[in-house]
Amino acid sequence: MPRIVYLDIKHFRTIKNLTWWPTQGINCLIGAGDSGKTTVLDAIDFCLGARRNMAFSDNDFCNADTTQPIVITTAIGALETSLLNVDSYGDYFAGFDPENKKFEQEPGSGLEAVLVLQMKVEKDLEPQWRLRSKRAEDKGLERNLRWEDRQAISPVRLGEHTDWHLSWRRGALFERLTDEKLGLNEGLSDAARQARSDFGQLANAELKETLDTVKRSAENIGVPTGDKVQALLDAGSVKFGSGAISLHGSDNVPLSSLGTGSKRLLVAGLAKEVTNSASISLVDELETGLEPHRIRSLLNALGAKSTGDRQQVFATTHSPVVLRELAHTQLTILRRDNEGKHTPLAPSEAAQGVLRAHSEVFLGNRIVVCEGLSELGFIRGRDQFLCDSGAVSYEALGTVATNAGGASNVLRPAEELLRLGYPVAIFMDSDKPLSADDEKRFTSNGGFVFRWPSNWALEDAIFQSSPFNVIVALLDYARSLEIGPKVDDHLKSVAGLGFDDARRLAFTGQMNAETAALLGAAARTGGWFKQIAPYEHVVRNILSPNWATLNPNLTKTANELQSWASDAR
Repeated sequence: MPRIVYLDIKHFRTIKNLTWWPTQGINCLIGAGDSGKTTVLDAIDFCLGARRNMAFSDNDFCNADTTQPIVITTAIGALETSLLNVDSYGDYFAGFDPENKKFEQEPGSGLEAVLVLQMKVEKDLEPQWRLRSKRAEDKGLERNLRWEDRQAISPVRLGEHTDWHLSWRRGALFERLTDEKLGLNEGLSDAARQARSDFGQLANAELKETLDTVKRSAENIGVPTGDKVQALLDAGSVKFGSGAISLHGSDNVPLSSLGTGSKRLLVAGLAKEVTNSASISLVDELETGLEPHRIRSLLNALGAKSTGDRQQVFATTHSPVVLRELAHTQLTILRRDNEGKHTPLAPSEAAQGVLRAHSEVFLGNRIVVCEGLSELGFIRGRDQFLCDSGAVSYEALGTVATNAGGASNVLRPAEELLRLGYPVAIFMDSDKPLSADDEKRFTSNGGFVFRWPSNWALEDAIFQSSPFNVIVALLDYARSLEIGPKVDDHLKSVAGLGFDDARRLAFTGQMNAETAALLGAAARTGGWFKQIAPYEHVVRNILSPNWATLNPNLTKTANELQSWASDAR
Protein backbone atom coordinates (compact mmCIF):
# COMPACT_ATOMS: atom_id res chain seq x y z
CA MET A 1 0.00 0.00 0.00
CA PRO A 2 1.32 3.50 -0.74
CA ARG A 3 3.19 5.07 2.16
CA ILE A 4 5.26 8.15 2.89
CA VAL A 5 8.98 7.38 3.10
CA TYR A 6 10.16 11.00 3.29
CA LEU A 7 8.64 14.31 4.39
CA ASP A 8 10.21 17.75 4.11
CA ILE A 9 8.43 20.92 5.31
CA LYS A 10 9.73 24.42 4.78
CA HIS A 11 8.31 27.72 5.97
CA PHE A 12 4.90 26.37 6.98
CA ARG A 13 3.29 27.94 10.06
CA THR A 14 5.55 27.33 13.09
CA ILE A 15 7.90 25.12 11.08
CA LYS A 16 10.81 26.81 9.41
CA ASN A 17 12.47 23.56 8.38
CA LEU A 18 11.76 19.88 9.11
CA THR A 19 13.03 16.71 7.46
CA TRP A 20 11.61 13.36 8.55
CA TRP A 21 11.86 9.70 7.50
CA PRO A 22 8.67 8.16 8.95
CA THR A 23 8.21 4.45 9.60
CA GLN A 24 5.80 2.11 7.84
CA GLY A 25 3.16 1.68 10.58
CA ILE A 26 2.27 4.02 13.45
CA ASN A 27 4.08 7.37 13.61
CA CYS A 28 2.93 9.11 16.79
CA LEU A 29 4.30 12.61 17.33
CA ILE A 30 4.83 13.86 20.87
CA GLY A 31 6.35 17.05 22.15
CA ALA A 32 5.67 20.25 23.99
CA GLY A 33 2.58 22.31 23.23
CA ASP A 34 2.89 24.44 20.09
CA SER A 35 5.85 22.39 18.91
CA GLY A 36 4.26 21.84 15.49
CA LYS A 37 2.77 18.35 15.79
CA THR A 38 -0.60 19.24 14.25
CA THR A 39 1.17 21.32 11.62
CA VAL A 40 2.96 18.17 10.43
CA LEU A 41 -0.37 16.40 10.00
CA ASP A 42 -1.80 19.40 8.12
CA ALA A 43 1.24 19.47 5.84
CA ILE A 44 0.70 15.83 4.87
CA ASP A 45 -3.01 16.45 4.36
CA PHE A 46 -2.42 19.51 2.18
CA CYS A 47 0.26 17.86 0.06
CA LEU A 48 -1.52 14.55 -0.54
CA GLY A 49 -5.20 15.32 0.04
CA ALA A 50 -7.67 15.04 -2.83
CA ARG A 51 -8.99 18.60 -2.74
CA ARG A 52 -9.59 20.79 -5.75
CA ASN A 53 -9.67 23.99 -3.72
CA MET A 54 -7.58 24.94 -0.73
CA ALA A 55 -7.48 28.33 1.02
CA PHE A 56 -4.22 29.74 2.39
CA SER A 57 -3.53 33.00 4.21
CA ASP A 58 -0.44 34.96 5.22
CA ASN A 59 -0.62 33.28 8.64
CA ASP A 60 0.18 29.93 7.03
CA PHE A 61 3.68 31.25 6.25
CA CYS A 62 6.32 30.91 8.97
CA ASN A 63 6.33 34.19 10.92
CA ALA A 64 3.80 35.47 8.34
CA ASP A 65 6.76 36.07 6.00
CA THR A 66 5.39 35.68 2.47
CA THR A 67 8.73 36.42 0.81
CA GLN A 68 9.67 32.76 1.27
CA PRO A 69 7.31 30.14 -0.15
CA ILE A 70 5.71 27.26 1.69
CA VAL A 71 7.20 24.06 0.29
CA ILE A 72 5.98 20.63 1.37
CA THR A 73 7.63 17.60 -0.25
CA THR A 74 6.66 13.95 0.19
CA ALA A 75 8.21 10.83 -1.32
CA ILE A 76 5.68 8.04 -1.83
CA GLY A 77 6.86 4.44 -1.79
CA ALA A 78 5.19 1.01 -1.94
CA LEU A 79 3.63 2.14 -5.22
CA GLU A 80 0.61 0.30 -6.58
CA THR A 81 0.07 -0.72 -10.20
CA SER A 82 -1.57 2.56 -11.28
CA LEU A 83 1.28 4.59 -9.79
CA LEU A 84 3.85 2.35 -11.50
CA ASN A 85 2.43 3.18 -14.92
CA VAL A 86 5.49 3.93 -17.05
CA ASP A 87 3.48 5.83 -19.65
CA SER A 88 2.17 8.21 -16.99
CA TYR A 89 5.10 8.50 -14.60
CA GLY A 90 8.13 6.89 -16.23
CA ASP A 91 10.14 10.12 -16.21
CA TYR A 92 9.34 10.79 -12.54
CA PHE A 93 10.40 7.60 -10.79
CA ALA A 94 13.31 7.89 -8.36
CA GLY A 95 15.20 5.24 -6.40
CA PHE A 96 15.11 5.18 -2.60
CA ASP A 97 17.62 3.41 -0.37
CA PRO A 98 15.71 2.86 2.92
CA GLU A 99 18.73 1.61 4.84
CA ASN A 100 20.87 4.68 4.19
CA LYS A 101 17.93 7.09 3.65
CA LYS A 102 19.22 8.30 0.29
CA PHE A 103 17.62 8.99 -3.09
CA GLU A 104 18.99 8.14 -6.51
CA GLN A 105 17.80 9.79 -9.73
CA GLU A 106 16.55 6.49 -11.09
CA PRO A 107 15.33 3.20 -9.59
CA GLY A 108 17.87 0.42 -9.56
CA SER A 109 18.89 -2.79 -7.89
CA GLY A 110 18.23 -2.68 -4.16
CA LEU A 111 16.32 0.59 -4.49
CA GLU A 112 12.62 1.17 -4.01
CA ALA A 113 10.75 3.05 -6.75
CA VAL A 114 9.21 6.24 -5.37
CA LEU A 115 7.37 9.30 -6.64
CA VAL A 116 8.17 12.70 -5.15
CA LEU A 117 5.20 15.06 -4.89
CA GLN A 118 5.62 18.69 -3.92
CA MET A 119 3.18 21.43 -2.98
CA LYS A 120 4.35 25.02 -3.18
CA VAL A 121 2.55 28.19 -2.10
CA GLU A 122 3.91 31.59 -3.11
CA LYS A 123 2.66 34.94 -1.81
CA ASP A 124 -0.22 34.85 -4.29
CA LEU A 125 -1.62 32.16 -1.90
CA GLU A 126 -2.37 29.77 -4.78
CA PRO A 127 -1.08 26.23 -4.06
CA GLN A 128 0.66 24.43 -6.90
CA TRP A 129 1.29 20.66 -6.96
CA ARG A 130 3.75 18.85 -9.17
CA LEU A 131 5.87 15.73 -9.31
CA ARG A 132 9.58 16.41 -8.83
CA SER A 133 12.27 14.66 -10.85
CA LYS A 134 15.58 16.03 -12.06
CA ARG A 135 15.35 13.74 -15.07
CA ALA A 136 11.96 15.20 -16.04
CA GLU A 137 13.09 18.75 -15.33
CA ASP A 138 16.12 18.28 -17.61
CA LYS A 139 13.66 17.30 -20.35
CA GLY A 140 11.47 20.31 -19.61
CA LEU A 141 8.61 18.10 -18.44
CA GLU A 142 6.16 18.97 -15.69
CA ARG A 143 3.05 17.24 -14.42
CA ASN A 144 0.95 16.40 -11.36
CA LEU A 145 -0.54 13.12 -10.24
CA ARG A 146 -3.66 12.05 -12.10
CA TRP A 147 -6.75 12.91 -10.08
CA GLU A 148 -7.75 9.27 -9.62
CA ASP A 149 -4.25 8.47 -8.33
CA ARG A 150 -4.36 11.41 -5.93
CA GLN A 151 -7.67 10.09 -4.62
CA ALA A 152 -6.10 6.67 -4.15
CA ILE A 153 -3.33 7.98 -1.87
CA SER A 154 -5.38 10.72 -0.19
CA PRO A 155 -5.11 10.37 3.62
CA VAL A 156 -8.15 9.69 5.78
CA ARG A 157 -8.33 12.19 8.64
CA LEU A 158 -9.96 10.88 11.79
CA GLY A 159 -11.50 13.52 13.99
CA GLU A 160 -12.36 15.87 11.15
CA HIS A 161 -15.21 15.21 8.74
CA THR A 162 -16.16 11.92 10.44
CA ASP A 163 -19.80 12.55 9.51
CA TRP A 164 -18.74 12.69 5.86
CA HIS A 165 -17.32 9.16 6.04
CA LEU A 166 -20.60 7.82 7.45
CA SER A 167 -22.58 8.96 4.40
CA TRP A 168 -22.51 7.64 0.84
CA ARG A 169 -20.41 10.39 -0.74
CA ARG A 170 -17.63 10.35 -3.26
CA GLY A 171 -14.40 9.39 -1.51
CA ALA A 172 -16.07 8.63 1.84
CA LEU A 173 -15.16 5.37 3.59
CA PHE A 174 -18.78 4.18 3.44
CA GLU A 175 -18.58 4.51 -0.35
CA ARG A 176 -15.10 2.94 -0.55
CA LEU A 177 -16.30 -0.22 1.19
CA THR A 178 -17.56 -1.52 -2.16
CA ASP A 179 -16.35 -1.25 -5.70
CA GLU A 180 -19.94 -1.34 -6.93
CA LYS A 181 -21.78 1.80 -7.91
CA LEU A 182 -24.95 2.53 -6.00
CA GLY A 183 -27.78 1.52 -8.33
CA LEU A 184 -30.53 3.38 -6.55
CA ASN A 185 -31.01 6.48 -8.69
CA GLU A 186 -34.48 5.42 -9.77
CA GLY A 187 -35.41 4.56 -6.19
CA LEU A 188 -34.15 7.91 -4.92
CA SER A 189 -36.23 9.73 -7.53
CA ASP A 190 -39.30 7.69 -6.56
CA ALA A 191 -38.65 8.56 -2.89
CA ALA A 192 -38.61 12.26 -3.77
CA ARG A 193 -41.91 11.90 -5.67
CA GLN A 194 -43.50 10.05 -2.77
CA ALA A 195 -42.34 12.76 -0.33
CA ARG A 196 -44.01 15.42 -2.53
CA SER A 197 -47.23 13.40 -2.70
CA ASP A 198 -47.38 12.69 1.03
CA PHE A 199 -46.77 16.33 1.87
CA GLY A 200 -49.44 17.42 -0.63
CA GLN A 201 -52.12 15.23 0.91
CA LEU A 202 -51.47 16.76 4.30
CA ALA A 203 -51.14 20.33 3.05
CA ASN A 204 -54.25 20.17 0.84
CA ALA A 205 -56.38 19.14 3.82
CA GLU A 206 -54.93 21.84 6.08
CA LEU A 207 -55.13 24.61 3.46
CA LYS A 208 -58.47 23.72 1.83
CA GLU A 209 -60.08 27.16 2.30
CA THR A 210 -56.97 28.97 1.11
CA LEU A 211 -56.66 26.76 -1.94
CA ASP A 212 -60.35 27.29 -2.79
CA THR A 213 -59.78 31.02 -2.64
CA VAL A 214 -56.79 30.74 -4.99
CA LYS A 215 -58.85 28.56 -7.38
CA ARG A 216 -61.75 31.03 -7.43
CA SER A 217 -59.46 34.01 -7.94
CA ALA A 218 -57.70 32.26 -10.84
CA GLU A 219 -61.01 31.48 -12.53
CA ASN A 220 -62.21 35.06 -12.14
CA ILE A 221 -59.17 36.42 -14.00
CA GLY A 222 -59.07 33.63 -16.59
CA VAL A 223 -55.94 31.81 -15.39
CA PRO A 224 -56.24 28.08 -16.09
CA THR A 225 -55.48 25.79 -13.11
CA GLY A 226 -57.32 22.62 -14.08
CA ASP A 227 -59.76 20.95 -11.75
CA LYS A 228 -58.05 22.11 -8.55
CA VAL A 229 -55.17 24.04 -6.97
CA GLN A 230 -52.81 21.99 -4.79
CA ALA A 231 -50.01 22.77 -2.29
CA LEU A 232 -47.15 20.44 -3.26
CA LEU A 233 -43.43 20.53 -2.66
CA ASP A 234 -41.61 21.97 -5.64
CA ALA A 235 -40.11 19.21 -7.77
CA GLY A 236 -36.87 21.15 -8.14
CA SER A 237 -36.41 21.52 -4.40
CA VAL A 238 -36.93 17.86 -3.48
CA LYS A 239 -34.15 15.77 -4.95
CA PHE A 240 -32.36 12.92 -3.23
CA GLY A 241 -28.77 12.19 -4.23
CA SER A 242 -26.57 9.40 -2.90
CA GLY A 243 -25.28 11.84 -0.26
CA ALA A 244 -28.68 11.62 1.39
CA ILE A 245 -27.89 8.00 2.32
CA SER A 246 -26.16 7.68 5.67
CA LEU A 247 -25.51 4.93 8.17
CA HIS A 248 -28.11 4.48 10.93
CA GLY A 249 -28.42 2.22 13.95
CA SER A 250 -31.34 -0.13 14.65
CA ASP A 251 -33.11 2.71 16.46
CA ASN A 252 -33.09 4.74 13.21
CA VAL A 253 -30.71 7.29 14.78
CA PRO A 254 -27.87 8.26 12.39
CA LEU A 255 -24.44 7.03 13.43
CA SER A 256 -23.20 10.58 12.86
CA SER A 257 -25.01 11.39 16.14
CA LEU A 258 -22.57 9.24 18.11
CA GLY A 259 -20.05 10.90 20.41
CA THR A 260 -16.73 12.16 19.09
CA GLY A 261 -14.76 9.19 20.45
CA SER A 262 -17.24 6.60 19.19
CA LYS A 263 -17.22 8.11 15.70
CA ARG A 264 -13.43 8.04 15.69
CA LEU A 265 -13.45 4.37 16.59
CA LEU A 266 -16.00 3.58 13.91
CA VAL A 267 -14.20 5.51 11.18
CA ALA A 268 -10.89 3.91 12.21
CA GLY A 269 -12.52 0.50 11.83
CA LEU A 270 -13.84 1.42 8.39
CA ALA A 271 -10.43 2.72 7.36
CA LYS A 272 -8.90 -0.61 8.39
CA GLU A 273 -11.43 -2.42 6.18
CA VAL A 274 -10.62 -0.30 3.13
CA THR A 275 -6.84 -0.03 3.40
CA ASN A 276 -6.63 -0.94 -0.27
CA SER A 277 -7.83 2.59 -1.01
CA ALA A 278 -7.08 4.41 2.25
CA SER A 279 -3.62 3.37 3.38
CA ILE A 280 -2.62 6.64 5.12
CA SER A 281 -4.52 7.93 8.16
CA LEU A 282 -4.10 11.16 10.13
CA VAL A 283 -5.27 11.37 13.76
CA ASP A 284 -4.82 14.52 15.83
CA GLU A 285 -5.02 13.90 19.60
CA LEU A 286 -5.62 10.14 19.57
CA GLU A 287 -7.23 10.17 23.00
CA THR A 288 -9.98 12.73 22.32
CA GLY A 289 -13.35 11.58 23.62
CA LEU A 290 -12.14 8.12 24.63
CA GLU A 291 -11.73 6.29 27.91
CA PRO A 292 -8.44 4.37 28.39
CA HIS A 293 -9.90 1.01 27.30
CA ARG A 294 -11.36 2.57 24.16
CA ILE A 295 -8.04 4.29 23.43
CA ARG A 296 -6.57 0.81 23.25
CA SER A 297 -9.38 -0.23 20.89
CA LEU A 298 -8.62 2.71 18.62
CA LEU A 299 -4.91 1.88 18.58
CA ASN A 300 -5.71 -1.73 17.71
CA ALA A 301 -7.99 -0.56 14.89
CA LEU A 302 -5.15 1.60 13.58
CA GLY A 303 -2.81 -1.40 13.57
CA ALA A 304 -0.65 -0.53 16.58
CA LYS A 305 -0.22 -4.22 17.43
CA SER A 306 -0.18 -5.46 13.85
CA THR A 307 2.94 -6.89 12.26
CA GLY A 308 1.73 -6.40 8.70
CA ASP A 309 1.90 -2.58 8.55
CA ARG A 310 -0.92 -2.47 6.01
CA GLN A 311 -1.80 1.03 7.16
CA GLN A 312 0.48 4.01 7.77
CA VAL A 313 -0.74 6.29 10.54
CA PHE A 314 0.41 9.78 11.51
CA ALA A 315 -0.91 10.84 14.90
CA THR A 316 -0.38 13.16 17.84
CA THR A 317 -1.09 12.60 21.52
CA HIS A 318 -0.87 14.11 25.00
CA SER A 319 -1.98 10.92 26.74
CA PRO A 320 0.26 8.71 28.91
CA VAL A 321 -2.13 5.84 28.10
CA VAL A 322 -1.22 6.08 24.42
CA LEU A 323 2.50 6.18 25.20
CA ARG A 324 2.30 3.09 27.41
CA GLU A 325 0.52 1.17 24.64
CA LEU A 326 2.93 2.06 21.84
CA ALA A 327 6.42 0.72 21.20
CA HIS A 328 9.35 3.11 21.16
CA THR A 329 9.66 2.53 17.39
CA GLN A 330 6.19 4.02 16.92
CA LEU A 331 7.01 7.33 18.63
CA THR A 332 8.74 10.44 17.36
CA ILE A 333 9.62 13.37 19.61
CA LEU A 334 9.39 16.70 17.82
CA ARG A 335 11.98 19.23 18.94
CA ARG A 336 12.06 22.89 17.95
CA ASP A 337 15.07 25.14 18.42
CA ASN A 338 15.09 28.91 18.82
CA GLU A 339 15.62 29.34 15.08
CA GLY A 340 12.38 27.53 14.22
CA LYS A 341 14.14 24.40 12.95
CA HIS A 342 12.31 21.19 13.90
CA THR A 343 14.10 17.92 14.55
CA PRO A 344 12.24 14.59 14.87
CA LEU A 345 13.96 12.28 17.36
CA ALA A 346 13.31 8.55 17.63
CA PRO A 347 13.52 6.99 21.13
CA SER A 348 15.96 4.09 21.40
CA GLU A 349 15.25 0.65 22.80
CA ALA A 350 16.45 1.96 26.16
CA ALA A 351 13.38 4.20 26.25
CA GLN A 352 10.89 1.31 26.30
CA GLY A 353 11.14 0.79 30.05
CA VAL A 354 10.87 4.53 30.62
CA LEU A 355 7.73 4.62 28.49
CA ARG A 356 6.11 1.92 30.57
CA ALA A 357 7.08 3.30 33.97
CA HIS A 358 7.28 7.06 33.37
CA SER A 359 5.24 7.74 30.23
CA GLU A 360 4.03 11.13 31.45
CA VAL A 361 7.53 12.60 31.39
CA PHE A 362 7.66 12.38 27.59
CA LEU A 363 4.89 14.97 27.48
CA GLY A 364 6.73 17.63 29.49
CA ASN A 365 9.13 20.42 28.58
CA ARG A 366 11.71 19.51 31.23
CA ILE A 367 11.99 16.62 33.62
CA VAL A 368 12.90 16.10 37.27
CA VAL A 369 13.75 12.45 37.92
CA CYS A 370 13.17 11.95 41.64
CA GLU A 371 14.84 9.16 43.56
CA GLY A 372 11.58 8.16 45.26
CA LEU A 373 8.14 9.19 46.41
CA SER A 374 9.65 11.27 49.22
CA GLU A 375 11.48 13.56 46.81
CA LEU A 376 8.42 13.74 44.56
CA GLY A 377 6.24 14.78 47.50
CA PHE A 378 8.88 17.28 48.63
CA ILE A 379 9.07 19.15 45.33
CA ARG A 380 5.28 19.13 44.96
CA GLY A 381 4.72 20.45 48.49
CA ARG A 382 7.19 23.30 47.98
CA ASP A 383 5.58 24.17 44.65
CA GLN A 384 2.10 24.18 46.24
CA PHE A 385 3.23 26.59 48.93
CA LEU A 386 4.79 28.95 46.40
CA CYS A 387 1.61 28.83 44.30
CA ASP A 388 -0.37 29.77 47.40
CA SER A 389 1.88 32.83 47.57
CA GLY A 390 1.14 33.81 43.95
CA ALA A 391 3.90 32.03 42.03
CA VAL A 392 3.24 30.05 38.84
CA SER A 393 3.38 26.29 39.31
CA TYR A 394 6.33 24.54 37.70
CA GLU A 395 3.83 22.06 36.29
CA ALA A 396 1.93 24.88 34.57
CA LEU A 397 5.26 25.86 33.02
CA GLY A 398 5.73 22.35 31.61
CA THR A 399 8.04 20.67 34.13
CA VAL A 400 7.19 17.07 35.03
CA ALA A 401 8.55 15.36 38.14
CA THR A 402 8.55 11.57 38.22
CA ASN A 403 9.47 8.79 40.63
CA ALA A 404 12.39 6.58 39.57
CA GLY A 405 11.80 4.09 42.38
CA GLY A 406 15.21 4.15 44.06
CA ALA A 407 18.70 5.58 43.83
CA SER A 408 19.89 2.80 41.53
CA ASN A 409 17.12 3.57 39.03
CA VAL A 410 17.54 7.31 38.46
CA LEU A 411 20.37 7.36 35.96
CA ARG A 412 19.02 5.25 33.08
CA PRO A 413 15.76 7.17 32.46
CA ALA A 414 17.52 10.48 33.08
CA GLU A 415 20.22 9.76 30.48
CA GLU A 416 17.73 8.53 27.85
CA LEU A 417 15.53 11.61 28.30
CA LEU A 418 18.60 13.80 28.08
CA ARG A 419 19.59 12.12 24.81
CA LEU A 420 16.14 12.88 23.43
CA GLY A 421 16.63 16.58 23.98
CA TYR A 422 14.78 17.11 27.26
CA PRO A 423 16.39 19.29 29.94
CA VAL A 424 16.74 16.78 32.81
CA ALA A 425 17.60 17.04 36.50
CA ILE A 426 18.06 14.29 39.07
CA PHE A 427 16.79 14.95 42.61
CA MET A 428 18.15 12.43 45.11
CA ASP A 429 19.62 11.80 48.52
CA SER A 430 23.37 11.90 48.95
CA ASP A 431 23.70 8.85 51.21
CA LYS A 432 23.69 6.64 48.08
CA PRO A 433 25.06 8.98 45.40
CA LEU A 434 25.83 8.35 41.76
CA SER A 435 29.35 7.22 41.02
CA ALA A 436 31.73 10.04 40.19
CA ASP A 437 32.05 8.80 36.59
CA ASP A 438 28.28 8.50 36.09
CA GLU A 439 27.61 11.95 37.48
CA LYS A 440 30.38 13.52 35.43
CA ARG A 441 29.05 11.93 32.24
CA PHE A 442 25.49 13.02 33.00
CA THR A 443 26.34 16.62 33.86
CA SER A 444 28.81 17.01 30.99
CA ASN A 445 25.94 16.15 28.62
CA GLY A 446 23.82 18.94 30.09
CA GLY A 447 22.10 17.23 33.00
CA PHE A 448 21.78 18.59 36.56
CA VAL A 449 22.00 16.79 39.89
CA PHE A 450 20.40 18.23 43.04
CA ARG A 451 21.16 16.51 46.34
CA TRP A 452 21.64 17.33 49.99
CA PRO A 453 25.14 17.87 51.42
CA SER A 454 26.87 15.79 54.10
CA ASN A 455 25.72 12.37 52.81
CA TRP A 456 22.22 13.13 54.03
CA ALA A 457 19.00 11.41 53.13
CA LEU A 458 15.95 13.68 52.99
CA GLU A 459 14.87 12.98 56.59
CA ASP A 460 18.41 13.73 57.80
CA ALA A 461 18.38 17.05 55.97
CA ILE A 462 15.00 18.03 57.41
CA PHE A 463 15.58 17.21 61.08
CA GLN A 464 19.16 18.54 61.11
CA SER A 465 18.13 21.78 59.39
CA SER A 466 14.98 22.59 61.40
CA PRO A 467 14.60 24.77 64.50
CA PHE A 468 12.97 23.32 67.61
CA ASN A 469 9.42 24.51 66.87
CA VAL A 470 9.54 22.82 63.45
CA ILE A 471 10.80 19.57 65.00
CA VAL A 472 7.85 19.64 67.42
CA ALA A 473 5.45 20.04 64.47
CA LEU A 474 7.15 17.19 62.61
CA LEU A 475 6.86 14.87 65.60
CA ASP A 476 3.20 15.75 66.13
CA TYR A 477 2.39 15.18 62.46
CA ALA A 478 4.18 11.80 62.46
CA ARG A 479 2.13 10.79 65.51
CA SER A 480 -1.11 11.73 63.65
CA LEU A 481 -0.41 9.42 60.72
CA GLU A 482 -1.37 5.77 60.37
CA ILE A 483 2.17 4.86 61.38
CA GLY A 484 1.80 7.03 64.53
CA PRO A 485 1.55 4.20 67.10
CA LYS A 486 4.95 2.91 65.97
CA VAL A 487 6.75 6.26 66.19
CA ASP A 488 7.54 5.81 69.89
CA ASP A 489 9.15 2.42 69.22
CA HIS A 490 11.17 3.86 66.30
CA LEU A 491 12.50 6.63 68.52
CA LYS A 492 13.42 4.31 71.37
CA SER A 493 15.15 1.90 69.00
CA VAL A 494 17.20 4.52 67.14
CA ALA A 495 17.50 7.52 69.47
CA GLY A 496 17.18 5.86 72.88
CA LEU A 497 14.28 8.04 74.02
CA GLY A 498 10.51 7.90 73.60
CA PHE A 499 8.16 10.26 71.82
CA ASP A 500 7.24 12.31 74.88
CA ASP A 501 10.88 12.85 75.86
CA ALA A 502 11.88 13.80 72.32
CA ARG A 503 8.99 16.27 72.02
CA ARG A 504 9.81 17.80 75.44
CA LEU A 505 13.44 18.35 74.51
CA ALA A 506 12.46 20.06 71.27
CA PHE A 507 9.65 22.08 72.87
CA THR A 508 11.90 23.43 75.63
CA GLY A 509 14.80 24.10 73.27
CA GLN A 510 17.11 21.62 75.01
CA MET A 511 17.65 19.29 72.04
CA ASN A 512 21.20 19.14 70.73
CA ALA A 513 22.36 18.51 67.17
CA GLU A 514 23.23 14.88 67.88
CA THR A 515 19.71 14.13 69.09
CA ALA A 516 18.16 15.92 66.13
CA ALA A 517 20.25 13.72 63.84
CA LEU A 518 18.98 10.61 65.64
CA LEU A 519 15.38 11.80 65.13
CA GLY A 520 16.08 12.10 61.41
CA ALA A 521 17.49 8.56 61.38
CA ALA A 522 14.38 7.27 63.20
CA ALA A 523 12.10 9.01 60.68
CA ARG A 524 14.12 7.57 57.79
CA THR A 525 14.29 3.97 59.02
CA GLY A 526 10.71 4.05 60.26
CA GLY A 527 9.40 5.48 56.99
CA TRP A 528 7.29 8.14 58.75
CA PHE A 529 6.60 10.30 55.71
CA LYS A 530 7.68 8.08 52.81
CA GLN A 531 4.71 8.72 50.54
CA ILE A 532 3.77 11.64 48.31
CA ALA A 533 0.89 13.06 50.37
CA PRO A 534 2.69 13.12 53.76
CA TYR A 535 5.70 14.87 52.27
CA GLU A 536 3.48 17.36 50.48
CA HIS A 537 2.00 18.24 53.88
CA VAL A 538 5.39 18.36 55.63
CA VAL A 539 6.85 20.79 53.08
CA ARG A 540 3.75 22.86 52.36
CA ASN A 541 2.43 23.28 55.90
CA ILE A 542 5.41 22.77 58.22
CA LEU A 543 8.70 23.59 56.50
CA SER A 544 7.72 26.32 54.04
CA PRO A 545 6.02 28.66 56.55
CA ASN A 546 9.30 28.53 58.52
CA TRP A 547 11.58 28.61 55.46
CA ALA A 548 13.63 31.58 56.60
CA THR A 549 14.53 29.84 59.86
CA LEU A 550 15.71 26.59 58.26
CA ASN A 551 19.39 25.81 57.77
CA PRO A 552 20.71 26.83 54.30
CA ASN A 553 21.96 23.25 53.88
CA LEU A 554 18.31 22.42 53.20
CA THR A 555 16.94 25.60 51.66
CA LYS A 556 19.81 26.27 49.24
CA THR A 557 19.42 22.94 47.44
CA ALA A 558 15.62 23.16 47.47
CA ASN A 559 15.63 26.73 46.14
CA GLU A 560 18.04 25.86 43.32
CA LEU A 561 15.91 22.89 42.31
CA GLN A 562 12.69 24.95 42.37
CA SER A 563 14.34 27.66 40.30
CA TRP A 564 15.47 25.12 37.71
CA ALA A 565 12.04 23.44 37.58
CA SER A 566 10.29 26.78 37.12
CA ASP A 567 12.46 27.74 34.15
CA ALA A 568 10.61 25.42 31.74
CA ARG A 569 9.83 28.16 29.28
